[in-house]
Amino acid sequence: MQGFDGRKLTEARLARGITSRKALADMLARAPSTVIRWEDGETAPEGPALEELSKALAVPVDFFLSPRIDGGTTFFRSLVSALKAHRLIQLTRLSWLEDITAVAAHYAFLPEVDLPDFLNGVSYRSLRNEDLETVAQAARDHWGIGLRPIPNIVTLLEQVGVVVASETMETSQLDGLSRWGSDGRPYVMLATDKQSFARRQFDAAHELGHLLLHRAVSQDELSENFKLIEDQAHRFASALLLPASQFSAEVTNATIWELERLKVRWRVSIKAQIMRLQRLDIIDGEKATRLYKSYSAKGYSGSEPYDDVWPLQEPTLLADVFRAVVEDGGLSKEELRRDLPLFAHDVESLTGLPSGWLLQEPARVVKLKPAPSPHGDGTSGKLGEIIPLPRRK
Repeated sequence: MQGFDGRKLTEARLARGITSRKALADMLARAPSTVIRWEDGETAPEGPALEELSKALAVPVDFFLSPRIDGGTTFFRSLVSALKAHRLIQLTRLSWLEDITAVAAHYAFLPEVDLPDFLNGVSYRSLRNEDLETVAQAARDHWGIGLRPIPNIVTLLEQVGVVVASETMETSQLDGLSRWGSDGRPYVMLATDKQSFARRQFDAAHELGHLLLHRAVSQDELSENFKLIEDQAHRFASALLLPASQFSAEVTNATIWELERLKVRWRVSIKAQIMRLQRLDIIDGEKATRLYKSYSAKGYSGSEPYDDVWPLQEPTLLADVFRAVVEDGGLSKEELRRDLPLFAHDVESLTGLPSGWLLQEPARVVKLKPAPSPHGDGTSGKLGEIIPLPRRK
């Protein structure tokens, strides 16, 4: 098949959790060597085989016929504990998010990317802790936040041009991942597994740190300096969410009770606050240990106060674009589905649209004639109602 890209077959296979080529070959009742040649680009499947692949992997036939352009280095919160299979699945989902964004950008103006180079050419290797504090405050000032709390960092990310998705990753070892896409736009994926509002705040800030600090880092550098790169993103997140001058001024006793109150104001977990206080030298190691013991004694290791009250922050940018295209732009959902590179269930999951939304066409609206006059004069003074007709099943 002309235009077939074997890398897209590999991508779809991994996205469905099929970790070996032999497993896919068994599903298709074909020789493993056939799938190997397809994925390696030595041969291409003909029409019927392509249809089989489409059904087996739940992607449109056209999916295999568009080339994949690789983006930048992808940052994971863990390269050791997270299973390789889970990382590969999320790598593919991140690429699919970029494909969906291209369609959204065709129909609407997305927010401009506003992530300046705050390092001014300085290598991440030479950054000191005080430099990370400076970068975090420079970002706050640039975006007009000043020293105020950030009520919803997912909303902030979307406002500054980052495309964000939120999905179940089926592992507790992946909190999120991020990269600069091939289109020059930054992307972040956040896990919904065992999440809370405060944890998501920190995870999103952590990924933002990678986007700002490590854009020039290669995949090899990430592997070699993973611990340093992760620590920098972690420290940046702390500094961004809890600016040193303001947060330290609001801490008087550094008790668990006080940190509970400050959590309401700053929307940062109690545990993250303890770590921040220690790094700012407001408390020493002994005091931090006592706080952690109190933290555990109260059962906060499982769930902190307000974690079961505050709803999880969800990205809305792409969902809002597609709703507007249909509701205000005059495009039918059928036409939109034809433009999208994936089937509805994947698009809905990655954009945050309700399940089934892309398949539900709006009801037809019919305007009725005025009701006949009981006096026989042809008018009644009462217009008919406009009612939606039910969809045919």
